[in-house]
Amino acid sequence: VRESKPIIAAVNGAAVGIGITMILPFDVIIASDNAKFGLVFIKMGIVPELASTHFLVSRVGWGKASEMMLSGHLYTGEEVHKSGLTEYLTKENELMDKALEIANRMADNPDKQLLMTKQLLTTNAVTTNLKAAEELETKLLHECWETEEHKEAVSAFLEKRKPNFR
Repeated sequence: VRESKPIIAAVNGAAVGIGITMILPFDVIIASDNAKFGLVFIKMGIVPELASTHFLVSRVGWGKASEMMLSGHLYTGEEVHKSGLTEYLTKENELMDKALEIANRMADNPDKQLLMTKQLLTTNAVTTNLKAAEELETKLLHECWETEEHKEAVSAFLEKRKPNFR
């Protein structure tokens, strides 16, 4: 998932068990006020999967992740939004419009650089080596300077127009 184009989850019902763990690595999660979220593995006598223990801690912090996974409690869209699990909370009838708005903002950008940025976010979010993080950014930045997408962005800026990356 982290090596793909940007992925947005729009949750308007139950995201329980694998329904939540599979969306944790998504780039943006949006919930409607009708959504329910639960990491109920503990109640089933099993443990979480799909690296959800990593991704949940990254999204909500150690304490909230512990509470969610160790209790198996079912949370409302509003509750998980307040904890930082979702980037947006909408009314049920506004959910898809919000998801499409965000998707279109991302889709306006060049594919290659979207993938590179996701690579940087994925790799650098968990490193403790700031020098390595900077070196990876510099390496990819140098690659970008040689791309048609960068040339188009510079031309569009100078010509005061929106870039056309397609």
